[in-house]
Amino acid sequence: MKTLLAALVSVAAVSVPAMAQDYSAPPTYGSVNLNAGFTPDPYTVQLTSGGARPASNVSSSCRGWIANAPDFSVTYSAGSTFDLTIGAVSDSDTTLVVNGPTGRWYCDDDSGEGLNPSLTFANPSSGRYDIWVGSYREGDYASATLAISELGLTSGGGGGGSYGGIDWSLPANFGSTSLRGGFSPDPYTVDVVSGGAYAASSVDSSCRGYVSGAPDFELSFSAGSLPLTIAAVASGDTTLLVNDPNGNWYCNDDGGEGLNPLLTFSNPRSGTYDIWVGSYSEGRNINATLSFSELGLTAGSSGGGGGGGSYGQIDWSLPANFGSVSLRGGFTPDPYRVDIVSGGTHRASEVRSGCAGWVSAAPDFELSFTAGSLPLILSAASSSDTTILVNDPNGNWHCNDDGGNAGLNPALTFNNPASGTYDIWIGSYRQGQNPSATLSISEIYSE
Repeated sequence: MKTLLAALVSVAAVSVPAMAQDYSAPPTYGSVNLNAGFTPDPYTVQLTSGGARPASNVSSSCRGWIANAPDFSVTYSAGSTFDLTIGAVSDSDTTLVVNGPTGRWYCDDDSGEGLNPSLTFANPSSGRYDIWVGSYREGDYASATLAISELGLTSGGGGGGSYGGIDWSLPANFGSTSLRGGFSPDPYTVDVVSGGAYAASSVDSSCRGYVSGAPDFELSFSAGSLPLTIAAVASGDTTLLVNDPNGNWYCNDDGGEGLNPLLTFSNPRSGTYDIWVGSYSEGRNINATLSFSELGLTAGSSGGGGGGGSYGQIDWSLPANFGSVSLRGGFTPDPYRVDIVSGGTHRASEVRSGCAGWVSAAPDFELSFTAGSLPLILSAASSSDTTILVNDPNGNWHCNDDGGNAGLNPALTFNNPASGTYDIWIGSYRQGQNPSATLSISEIYSE
């Protein structure tokens, strides 16, 4: 996991002479109220630097030429964990002057990247910060981006979302989507083309590969209680770069299967994730599948590509081997029974580690269920050792071995069952066996 690389300095107050700038004048480029934890971070403003008055009017240690009125004003409500950084980025040599909430003056020249200024307030006070962006040379009026951040500013102040040409504020190359916790289908997949002209190391020196300037995809995510996994799968060597809702950067190379990248956010934030799929080698552009999952079942995790309902070769979208039924809460007869043949050539562990047995690619049975007030119990009975694998209406996988009432029979109980489609596999514990079995669907009874 990667964090922002901050080019920051601690601020020191400067003494105030009789002649100072007029912080009571209306700011030329407006104002904003920001609370701790604000998004987007950095908050940016486009303005023109410089003015007719020397910054040395504020202090002999201040540099550049500034306007009389503030360029911008921030009213900030501080939290307990963040520093506050104010910086500017421009193609010209700029300076910074700030009047803080206590009336103290602060100034900087060149503490950001290159000739850009930056000031960091450790344990910042709540209140109004009046800000001037100056030009080092008299008469120089340059376009500049003022940036305010709690996360630190990289590449000269973080203006516009750009880091060495990599810019999260640009429209995503392959579109966007909004997903909520519990989304279905899981994984959600999108086809992209990896690679680009920019080194991912522009963001963090440990990041690998080459990416485009714009994100490849943008995810707006409303987090639930589960982790969020972002991964890619391709026939070539790819990498992954992600900017999370708090502006933090993360990257990975080869964290998935083979040469595929994977990142898991254990406690994901709600908000926007900008995502780049990179090519490890410069100049390569590889067809890839980007995937999002709360179950850890990504396009790259089982070698199956993640398309349709496929995990490895197990695919809920295939027609069920032994048919289907629609049942409503309170159905009769209860249990509803179906004779099937268990087993298959695919490990149940392809979809979830810890699942036992061997199953077919297609479900053995499909249940469309309208839930009532009772639990839903799915079980199997056989003279041999069998297992059960279920994909529920929310796309979650469940499995069991030997949880039934008798012998080696499996059973699963859904205490608050969702309405929708349940795809059901009855597996054989031992490879190569295909014993006859009876699947039971009940609200009151387990085999």
